[in-house]
Amino acid sequence: MTVLYLPFLHSPFGTFSLPLVDRAIVIGLSLTISPVIEEAKWMKRRGWFGDRTSLTFDGQWRRMDLGASPQQLLLRPGIVRTLAPGVRVGAGYAFVATAPYGEVPSPAPLREHRAWQQLVLAHAAGPLSVTHRYRWEQRWLAPVGRDAGTGASSTGPWSYQQRARYMVRTQGNLTTARTGGRPLLGYAFGEWLIPVGHGDANARLSQQRGGAGVGVPISAVQRLEMGYLALWNAIPVRRTNEVNHTFTLSWVWTTKPRG
Repeated sequence: MTVLYLPFLHSPFGTFSLPLVDRAIVIGLSLTISPVIEEAKWMKRRGWFGDRTSLTFDGQWRRMDLGASPQQLLLRPGIVRTLAPGVRVGAGYAFVATAPYGEVPSPAPLREHRAWQQLVLAHAAGPLSVTHRYRWEQRWLAPVGRDAGTGASSTGPWSYQQRARYMVRTQGNLTTARTGGRPLLGYAFGEWLIPVGHGDANARLSQQRGGAGVGVPISAVQRLEMGYLALWNAIPVRRTNEVNHTFTLSWVWTTKPRG
C-alpha cells in the first residue's frame, strides 16, 4: 500500500493511487484468501487433494532497462487436477497491471482481469522430460486514465479479447554440475500466442517467446531458475512490433497442502 499512495514512491515503482473500482477488486480478492485456504484444508481432509489435485500460484514482476523502469505485474492463482500420468487440466484467474514501456509505449497504463483454462501433457524423451501446455484465455482489458484537474485516476472502458497459447518445454538434469549433492537442471522452451475472435485477430501470431536457462536446487521442493528470454510482440494498433531480450529469475516451490 505504501508504494501505491506515497507520491515520491510512484516514479521508482511505476505505481499510482488506485481508483475506487480497482481498490474494491483488490480488497475483495484479499478477503477471499482465508476462505480459500480453509476450503483447501477441508478438501484435503476429505481426500480431494493429495497427488491428484493441487493449488498453483504464479507471480511475475517485470522491469525494463536493467530494472530501472516498470513494465508489468502479473498475479495468477489456479487449481490443477491430474487425470492420468502425464495428463493434467487446470483453470484459474489472473490480474495484470501493465505500464507504458519500450520504444512504442501504450498511451496509458493498462489493467487486465483474465480467466484461463489449460491442458498439460508430459512425456519422457530419453533423459529429458517434455511438457506441452495448451492454454485458452478470456481477457478483460481497460486503460487507466487520470483527471488533469484533480489527479484522480479511473479505469475504463473495458474491452474483451480471447487468446490461445501453446508452450513446449524440455528439461533434464545436468549430471556433471551439482550443488548440495543435487544436480542442476537445464531447460529450454518456446511459446506461441494467437488472438482469437476479435479485432486484429486474423489467425496470426501476436506474440512469440523462446528461452533457456539453468535451475539451481535449494531443497528437495525448491529451486531457483535463471535464464534468458527472447520475446517478439506484435503491436497491431501501431502496425509495428517489439523485440525484448530479458534476464529471468524464478523461484519454483512445490509442496503439498497441510491439514
